[in-house]
Amino acid sequence: MYSEKPQHYYLQNIIPSRITYARELRGYTKKELAEKINKTPSAITQYEIGKSNLSLDTFLSISQALSFPLSFFATENHNPVGSFSQCHFRANKKVPQSERIKALAYAKLVFSIFSFLESKGIKFPEQVFSALDDCNAYDKQVENLTASIRNQFGLSQNPIPNMAQFLESLGIKIILLPPQEIKLDAFATWLDGTPCVMIDSNSKASRMQFDYAHELAHLILDENNSPNDVLNERRANRFASAFLMPAETFSVYCPHRYNQQYFCSIKEHWRVSIAAALYRARELGIFSEASFKTAQIIRAKAGKRIEEENEFEKALPTLLNQAFKLIQDEIKLDEIANELGLYVSELRKILELQQVSPDILNAMMPAKKAAIFDFSVYKK
Repeated sequence: MYSEKPQHYYLQNIIPSRITYARELRGYTKKELAEKINKTPSAITQYEIGKSNLSLDTFLSISQALSFPLSFFATENHNPVGSFSQCHFRANKKVPQSERIKALAYAKLVFSIFSFLESKGIKFPEQVFSALDDCNAYDKQVENLTASIRNQFGLSQNPIPNMAQFLESLGIKIILLPPQEIKLDAFATWLDGTPCVMIDSNSKASRMQFDYAHELAHLILDENNSPNDVLNERRANRFASAFLMPAETFSVYCPHRYNQQYFCSIKEHWRVSIAAALYRARELGIFSEASFKTAQIIRAKAGKRIEEENEFEKALPTLLNQAFKLIQDEIKLDEIANELGLYVSELRKILELQQVSPDILNAMMPAKKAAIFDFSVYKK
């Protein structure tokens, strides 16, 4: 158990950048935070760069407005380094930058849990791949590159049933994003030099599988490339398609015309969406352009282009669940929450989304204090 320190302790030890971090986690602009605490946006700027001394009352107002304990703003433990400019976002273009900033802030928060666990002796898989420098492969060249990378990873030419498990085996941290709060499909970046893939936890299984492969492409091919390059996005799609459906073996399975039942079996076998399989068939020349368009029309009329049939089980990360299983008898959630500057309720919510078992979390909840009864009042 831990004891809360006096309010002035946190004020005296405040780290101004943590105000920015907390604001970004909640998705607020400076103007929005200023309105919540009856200050000006310029005042918020001064607080966040440490050029204006905070009063205790203002500090308490910020803490309350952002729903973080005072300790969060004085916590520098497990604070990962990662650049927004190096994030490869896979999202609708209409998603505002504030949403992307919020997504990175959330990813850093989850990553800090991995860092905390490592500080307690937990060993996660080490990175076993290298990013390629100045990779200029596009279109058909990606096919050869992908085959080479599959060979490097010791993969056969057959389907990869669980891309989450595969990425984690490469030393990649997978972080699930809360769909109600962050409207992004996926993105990839490096935090503290560790490759990370962030993905919408509410994605369909087949979409999630493709997004894993797409983000792997960015980690391998685009570490030093501009995240805003349309060509790199197109290349990542080609990589994902070739990585999940190798030409040599996929060509054997795929028919030259659309058949709904057969493509459902392709979806189940290759663990990809029917849409991805159709695009792959066109890429490889198995489908003519006319056959591809016919298939799209058939699926549109059947209402299957958006909501696909025969979804398989999602491939979800397991590393955090395994790690917490190892320490569940040694540490309580309130100790971890205090270390990270979080409320226990928020920490638990994060861990539940990251697939940590409720049974494990229940075992780690702080013990309730026993009620003290004064039996003297019953004495005559």
